[in-house]
Amino acid sequence: MDGVTKFNVRGRTVDPSQIDWHWIRDRIIAPYVVGPVTRLNPNWPGYDEAVHVMEEDWDVLIILDGCRADVFEDTVDTDAYDAYESVVSLGSHSSEWVRRNFRGQSYGDTVYVSANPHTNLLAHDVFHDIVELWDTDYDEDIGTVHPESVAAAAKETAERYPNKRLIVHFMQPHGPLIGSDKSPPFDSSEAYWQAYADTLEYAYPYAQEVIDDIKGKTVITADHGQINYDGILKHLGLKSHKPNLRLPGLVQVPWGVIDDDRREVTVGETETGVQNNVDDRLRDLGYKI
Repeated sequence: MDGVTKFNVRGRTVDPSQIDWHWIRDRIIAPYVVGPVTRLNPNWPGYDEAVHVMEEDWDVLIILDGCRADVFEDTVDTDAYDAYESVVSLGSHSSEWVRRNFRGQSYGDTVYVSANPHTNLLAHDVFHDIVELWDTDYDEDIGTVHPESVAAAAKETAERYPNKRLIVHFMQPHGPLIGSDKSPPFDSSEAYWQAYADTLEYAYPYAQEVIDDIKGKTVITADHGQINYDGILKHLGLKSHKPNLRLPGLVQVPWGVIDDDRREVTVGETETGVQNNVDDRLRDLGYKI
């Protein structure tokens, strides 16, 4: 708004008219007040034990956005993997995960197929190419990128770049929760978690298509998990996923490995991705801007 003083918060310009209790809770109280408390608990996973995904051995890395390890294990047959374990993520929010894994680096051997706008926002110049599905394939009817679009783009990209590592980032089971007969507002925590599991079950076959159709050693994991507390914990921001929180439900993520014939990977230049409509898509997906 012209004439209104704006200020900078963590690199983003904020209009004072955007600020309310929910903004303060999500952007200040949860990460900067509750966050340090969660990091004091010695029984909760710290950053020092977290996986840096680019340091791991894979040709294809599949990201299921917001997928808790325990729900994954209850929903998916983990025995189908050549190896499976729960690992610790570097982030409890997509922005933190992208920043800690990629920002400021150069990965000319990797192409990123992304349904999540945070990839572009924080790592738009890091990879050989970013396929911006959040911009080109956003489905207004369901309020997100359909997993079928991600799987199709991943296969097309693998053919286009046969000598690159691939990161394939699905938005599910992150909301909006699709593929379920339950929808918000949820009448109970049980109804929410059922819809969340339904969404994972709905989207997972498309991730399986990527595993089946693209050559290479494949790892399936998540950027972060999800929580759904009620009462005072909800009012402190402990609902959904906020950055800088080391709660197990937010940072324990799956890590399933499928061994296959390896891709012949070569290093190239990095390119800068498109920067249009990022904030709009983040708002559509429920992120506070």
